[in-house]
Amino acid sequence: MAIPNHIITIDHFVSMQMNSLQDSNVVRFFVLITSLASTPIYVLMVFFAAVNCWVKRQRYVIVGLLIATLGSTTFTSLMKYLFQRERPANNILSVQTYSFPSGHATTAMALYGFIAYLLIRFSQNFTQKIRIFTMAILFIMLIGLSRVVLNQHYLSDVLGGYLVGGFWLTLGISITEGLSSKNKITWNIEWSNFHIYMVWLSGFGVLVSTLIYAKIYQLPILS
Repeated sequence: MAIPNHIITIDHFVSMQMNSLQDSNVVRFFVLITSLASTPIYVLMVFFAAVNCWVKRQRYVIVGLLIATLGSTTFTSLMKYLFQRERPANNILSVQTYSFPSGHATTAMALYGFIAYLLIRFSQNFTQKIRIFTMAILFIMLIGLSRVVLNQHYLSDVLGGYLVGGFWLTLGISITEGLSSKNKITWNIEWSNFHIYMVWLSGFGVLVSTLIYAKIYQLPILS
């Protein structure tokens, strides 16, 4: 399948501008950001989210989580095969898969979007809901931006990834809300210190794992 010429022109222009940042200190920051949507961290996040829902006895939530994440990942792989678009020539990190759509952008939207949805649904504080939503949007945008800055993807790859992730995120949320309407899920629940610690420990574990992954597999490539 072919990508329109005007989109290709914009993509190449943006990619050329990103070349000027390759020797900048900002690269290391975006390597850490992009690592948050790498496959090992993605799998770890899904695992932690599922475990937390299972322990909290909200197991039907896992159905929506898996639909959003596994569905988006499978569909992205199919799209990459159909388009077979090569990555930008000056990409910083070594990647063998095709470029369109961006798997990191898809993951950011589907996985982190769904986790943000869960945190918002379980939260009883309106101000906290707004903060979670705002932080999620910023976080997802940073991951997508990292793919462009590092020249791992063209701009349209990232936007395409957002669309794919957004579709599966919407589907996952819709199914979760459908289960909720059938009283399969209880949102207004009490959170014990144990469960709160589990959530924070999961987040800390993901952060540490991301730093280790970036340190061992990503940052050495820049040397």
